[in-house]
Amino acid sequence: MASTNRANETGLLTRWVPERIKHSRLYRWFLRLTRILQFCSSVISLGIFSQRMYKVYRLVNSIKTRRSVNGAIGAVEGILAAAVLYTLITTVMSLLLKGGGPRWLRWLWVLLDILFVGAFIAVAVLTSPNGGMAGPSQCYDDRDATNGANVTGETTTGDDSCDLPWGTFILAIVSTVLHAITATFHEVRDMYKKHYQTGSGEHAIANHHQQMRHADGVNYSTAVANGNQQLQ
Repeated sequence: MASTNRANETGLLTRWVPERIKHSRLYRWFLRLTRILQFCSSVISLGIFSQRMYKVYRLVNSIKTRRSVNGAIGAVEGILAAAVLYTLITTVMSLLLKGGGPRWLRWLWVLLDILFVGAFIAVAVLTSPNGGMAGPSQCYDDRDATNGANVTGETTTGDDSCDLPWGTFILAIVSTVLHAITATFHEVRDMYKKHYQTGSGEHAIANHHQQMRHADGVNYSTAVANGNQQLQ
């Protein structure tokens, strides 16, 4: 039974978690809380970086006809948006589905979590304070932004959002750790129920055997008493 249960487990290191911990509510809610934190981290990071992207968009494109931003900024924005969608789906499903859903779906979450570990490492590199292409060091000035002869005619103020990528950089590291946790360990609530039902069944059988022994003892004592009365 134990080997079959372990074969049904998902997560890279779930099978190495002690049984007492693995079948506890604390373990299940720890993983669910991790999913919720992933979602919150992605949403906050996306909000912070979107402000930065909007500011850069206004500054850089105020003198250009082709509206665009740095490719690194676009890549970070895309990764964060995908992470928000993914973590929202997994958070809701972890709360609604028993044991995280069918086995194939749980292994899909493992694969996607591993991919997002790599994605957030890329975000951390791109927003790194030490030369990241979308990091705090990439600060833009408002040169030519107020020039009435520019192509678009837009006016903007200086770049006061240079420090915002710090938040994205820190949260990218946090998200990397959180996705590594959910790729490594998975919920085993379905196994918990089997384990609980098996224990309850064994307990019921033991009680039944005890009652049968007690009944046999009563019947035997009654038979002996009746036999003694007949002999007398």
